[in-house]
This record gives sequence, structure tokens and C-alpha cells, in this order.
Amino acid sequence: MPLVSISQTLSEETFTIKVDSKNLDKTARIYLLYKNDGRNIIDSADQKDGLYTFNGKIDQPRFASMVTLPANINIFYLLENEKEFPDVDVIQFYIHPGVIELRTDSLITDARFIGSPINDDYFRLQELLKPIDDGLQVISLELVITKDSQRVADLRKQYDSLKVAKRPLLKAFVQGNPESFIALTSLKEYAGSFPDVSEIEPMFLQLSASVRNTVTAKEFHKFLMDRQNLTTGALAPDFIQNDTSGRPVSLSSFRGKYVLLDFWASWCGPCRDANPTLRKIYQQFHDKNFTILGVSLDDIERKNSWLKAIKQDSLLWTQVSDLKHWENQVVKLYGVKAIPQNFLIDPKGVIVARGLSTEELEEKLNQLLLE
Repeated sequence: MPLVSISQTLSEETFTIKVDSKNLDKTARIYLLYKNDGRNIIDSADQKDGLYTFNGKIDQPRFASMVTLPANINIFYLLENEKEFPDVDVIQFYIHPGVIELRTDSLITDARFIGSPINDDYFRLQELLKPIDDGLQVISLELVITKDSQRVADLRKQYDSLKVAKRPLLKAFVQGNPESFIALTSLKEYAGSFPDVSEIEPMFLQLSASVRNTVTAKEFHKFLMDRQNLTTGALAPDFIQNDTSGRPVSLSSFRGKYVLLDFWASWCGPCRDANPTLRKIYQQFHDKNFTILGVSLDDIERKNSWLKAIKQDSLLWTQVSDLKHWENQVVKLYGVKAIPQNFLIDPKGVIVARGLSTEELEEKLNQLLLE
């Protein structure tokens, strides 16, 4: 019984998920959570003769989570209070057109997939990367709580070393599994936010035609081609997106000023942490022909959180969004793969820098506007 309506298009195909788990409590409910066309989908199923069944439509393979909950726990309460449920029974996998069968003796976490090559490949890669990903997670958690600057520097070096160690594993998987959709997702991670197109495009073209014809692949190839037009010295692609009041705003309307195109979201901790410094920089240089245009990756369900964050952080500049999370059209246009991210654009609309920290931004503006 869907809790959120599914946006359907002519290109969408039907999927069916069957979960065979006769040993689960008969009152337990299983929830399926995923995104499609920028919208959060939450579906649920009750047990019938030991079987849970889900049906829906998607435009391509989509990453999903499946959670088992007792009848007395509401899924929305769980999502808002995740820390209260450290041992929740959950599995992450890919939904795809066709029938997906899962079997388990007890926990959904331990489910086995029957006849789902995409998920076979996904779990095979996860097992291969587990030692590195576990290390990255441990370091990330420590970075959040560590205050000692020397320790932070050491942790970042360790983090970078693990990321470097991960790259040959991803590359080998891509080259060894050209028929797999998971090879495409691995190539996207290997490529990163600023890929070397001369290396990545040939790897992409080695993928099978069926993989390259997916929506994700076509978007990724466009991203690669666009990267060639997003280097320093290139003209920043123009766009129009609505502001917080629903009024359309174009990037080109800021011609004549230096503009920091700032990609962020209310849920992004590093973005929010940087906002006070960004506000000071805005106030320092605003009367010297500089402004900021914020592009939010919040989704329609978090519109109020977006508006609240703007107010809480006292963001004084224009904010726009189509409220489609990572499906935001400007995010795709600029090939943004992680936030915070930014592009500094000159009065003629030319990109002069990208990926600046607040310290680097202030230094750059001092060079451009005060010298």
C-alpha cells in the first residue's frame, strides 16, 4: 500500500519484488524506500502466507532500502529517530524491471537474491570494497568529533590514502564486468567530480550497449561531455530556476558581477558549517561587485527545511531550487557529485575558479576585487 504516489512516465517499466520469509513475525511489516524521478517513494507490505509482495514502476535500476518493522513502530518515526534503532533489520539493494525474489530464514538483512544479476554484482563488489569502506566510515565518524588540528590532518591523509587504494579496485571491476549496471555506478565513483575525460570516456564506451542505453548512463555521458565545457576559462552554462517565492531566476541575469554559484542543502552538515563564513565574505565583498547564487539540493518533502535553513543561517543572497534532490537540473548541468561545491564566475559569465574553500574564495576575491 503506497504511502507516496509514484510519478510515472512512458519510459517506466514494472517491477515486482517477492520476499519469502515464513519465519518473520506474521504481524511484521516490510517497507520499501527508494527515489524515482526525484521523489521519495515509501511502500509497505504485510505478510500473506509467508510472502511479502511489492509492485511499482521505475525508469531504470534504482538503489533502494528495505526495512522490517514490528507493527507498533511507524516508519516515519524510525526515519526521524534513526539513532534509537541501531539494530534495525534492513537491507540495501537495487530494484530493477522484472521480478526480484528474496529469500531469508529470518532477518531481511540476511536475505538471498534469486535471479537478480544486478544485485549479485552489487553485493560481490561490496564484499570486495568492505575493508576500505569500513575504514573510510571509521575515519569519517572520528573527523566529526575530533577537535585537534594535527589529528584532523592525520585523519584526512589516511582518508585520502584509502580513497586512492579504492580506485584500482573500482577500475578493475568496471573493465571486468562491461555487461553490468554496477560497472556503470562504479565508473561514476571512479570518475569523481572532476574526471579526466580522456581516461573515463573510453572506459564508458567499453560498457555494453544495454548499460550505455540506461538513463543513468546517458546522463553520465552528458556529464562527461559537459565537463569539457566547465573548466576554468569556459563560459558558465546558463540556466533558469525558481527562487524561494517561485519566481524564475537566470544565471545570466547576474552578468556584470562576480558570482559564486554555491551548491548546498539544508541536510548537508559541511555546507551549513561553512555558511557563517560565507555570509561574512558576502558582506565583505557585496558592495564590490560580488554576489552569491545558492542552488539547493533539497527535495519537495524538505522544502520547509530549506526555507528554515536559509533563515537560520541568515543567508542574504538569492536561493533557487527545483526541489528534486540529486535530480536537480542545475546539479546535472554542472556535473555536481558532492556538496558543498561551487563555481566562481566573472562579470562576463566565464568560470574563473571552482571547488573553492571559504579561505580560498576570500583570497581569490581579494586578488580580483581589491588589487
